[in-house]
Amino acid sequence: MKKLLYSAITVAAVLSLAACSGANKEETKPGETKAAETTSETDASKKGSDTDVDSNSDISSIAGPVDISEMTCFNATVQKVDGNKLTVEYEDGTSLTVDTADAFINPAWTLMPGDEVNIYYNGEGDVPADGTKVAEVVMSVPYEFTSEDYSAEPQVYGEIVKLDDKSVTIREEEGAKNDNENGPKDGTEYTFKLASYSTTIGEPKVGDYAQALYLGELGSDSAVAYRICTEEMMEDASSEVYEIKGTLAQFKTGIIYLKTDEGDVFGFTVDGDEELAKLAQESTGKKVKISYTDSIRQRVSTCNGITVVE
Repeated sequence: MKKLLYSAITVAAVLSLAACSGANKEETKPGETKAAETTSETDASKKGSDTDVDSNSDISSIAGPVDISEMTCFNATVQKVDGNKLTVEYEDGTSLTVDTADAFINPAWTLMPGDEVNIYYNGEGDVPADGTKVAEVVMSVPYEFTSEDYSAEPQVYGEIVKLDDKSVTIREEEGAKNDNENGPKDGTEYTFKLASYSTTIGEPKVGDYAQALYLGELGSDSAVAYRICTEEMMEDASSEVYEIKGTLAQFKTGIIYLKTDEGDVFGFTVDGDEELAKLAQESTGKKVKISYTDSIRQRVSTCNGITVVE
């Protein structure tokens, strides 16, 4: 059971995939809840950045801060993000660039090529003219859900040859079977840092076989093992639980911003769960464990539980 099964079912859990055409009514956007009718922006950036996160929190509304009820909307795929210039491909294969200088974009979903988005603007016609200022860009389907790069967690599996409080070294056992040319190579030893948010399933020790899920570039100083599961625990129910530790620094627009001791920020959506949204709001500023589905490599993962630990 080396390979971690990764479920595409989470697409439905995270996103609102309502069709986009003509004048649009209020809709629930990715990472937003239905618990209240106030919303606000956040300056928190994607995971891995050292960001000061505002301590104020609220539960977001169904709609964003822009009144899109009378606007025109079209669906497109992001090709390039260049400051306030967003180049997208329309469904007929044509490309156009719109101006997002005054547009609302949920900061949790930092746009990247491959994202499918709904774009709202004032005007008529199926698509705006090149260079049109748009009012709001809403994530429809993130790149993560359409790319093979995110179809499984990057991982190393093999014998633990070194282990201390700060790092673990594993000799890859099955690398020769990996299709990814950038993946681990059979017989190669890889060293990973153990971050404050790293979790372990079982009691790993030198000589044990284990699976390490990691962030960063394999074989570099940036590689961090965020989850280690020993071979003997792979069939145990506890291996199905995924958790991360940190400070619940902020809760806005339905997104939990978890800040680790190292300063990394991870985003989690409560996916419209009002009880979870209330708990997130009450836990702001506290040390917590967040259980999640999806991968924490994604810009926004799905939170399914919060436990205050301090």
